[in-house]
Amino acid sequence: MLTIREVAEKLNLHYNTIYHYVRSGELKAIKFDRVYRVKEQELEKFIRSKNFKALK
Repeated sequence: MLTIREVAEKLNLHYNTIYHYVRSGELKAIKFDRVYRVKEQELEKFIRSKNFKALK
């Protein structure tokens, strides 16, 4: 599972942008205590749906 910052780094986006996608429901994430985590498969679905190209 990846943190919001790790996802942002992979997509070369600001972490606030990823946080927005999570809060809007566009990117599924699980909240543990105060930290969101994104499953790799959810990130892959998100990338395909948005036509992003992961950098890393």
